[in-house]
Amino acid sequence: NIEAAIRALGMDASYFRPLDDALRAAHLAAGDLAYGMAKRSGARQGVRVSGRFDSRNPRAEQLLRMWSSDRVVQITDRAREGVRTSLAAALEAGTSPRAAALDLVGRVGPSGARTGGIVGLDSTKATYVSNMRRELTQLDNSYFTRTLRDRGFDGVVRRAIAQGTPLSAAQVTSITNRYSGRLVRLRGEAIARTELLGSVHAAQDEGLQQLTDSGQVRQQDVQETWDASADMFTRDDHRNADNQRVTRGQPFMIVGYAMRYPGDTALGAPAEQVINCRCVKRVDIDFLAGLPGRLTPEQLARARAEL
Repeated sequence: NIEAAIRALGMDASYFRPLDDALRAAHLAAGDLAYGMAKRSGARQGVRVSGRFDSRNPRAEQLLRMWSSDRVVQITDRAREGVRTSLAAALEAGTSPRAAALDLVGRVGPSGARTGGIVGLDSTKATYVSNMRRELTQLDNSYFTRTLRDRGFDGVVRRAIAQGTPLSAAQVTSITNRYSGRLVRLRGEAIARTELLGSVHAAQDEGLQQLTDSGQVRQQDVQETWDASADMFTRDDHRNADNQRVTRGQPFMIVGYAMRYPGDTALGAPAEQVINCRCVKRVDIDFLAGLPGRLTPEQLARARAEL
């Protein structure tokens, strides 16, 4: 009973509560940071910016729901699907219930540490693990195409293939556990980068919008610049967008996709443009632009008298 097994794992939204807490904290901190940035920039230009990020703003609350609760539900659903995929493959292969359970949650080694397991993986990566187990059992050379395999086992696998001697169940389990552990870590890092940084950028954008709504900042006086992370892991599309500058209200164009900030998919950007993105948006506010038109004649006369 696959569904009963999933329920027994307790994989509801509370399973990922630490992620939910982190997303909420990042969102609020980034909103405060946007206000802090504006205050420091205004002070350098002789302008006092007042107020603070309003987390109860309906728009801010909607963003928070999207980047915390809604995302956690999506991640939980994908993790459940990964478990479902793994159990279905185990049934098809005739794996015993105990072995299938240990493949799911990992095994406790002599040191007391649990290693391996696929809980947390999506169905695609869970399939990778099932396929590796099959490749090892069948002595299939496709095993060597898996970039996240532990190459320390390559010699053992090559000898087994060359001699036509099956690997023991313990060897298959050890090799697969090392691989699944790396996939789980990779999945966790991808979620952290994608969701946490996306939440940060969304809250920063909301903070700027609240400043605009308050009348302290004019949209046309805000310049936004795409700042790509400068290393070998940056996707070419984002590297090519480095230093792209737009006036607030206009989106960045990333190979034809409109994005208000790194991690934004609301305007149609696909997942491949946001997963593991580490780019940031630089913001420059000219508080003095158009100032004479915003002052009363008395304020303007007093300002001129003080120059």
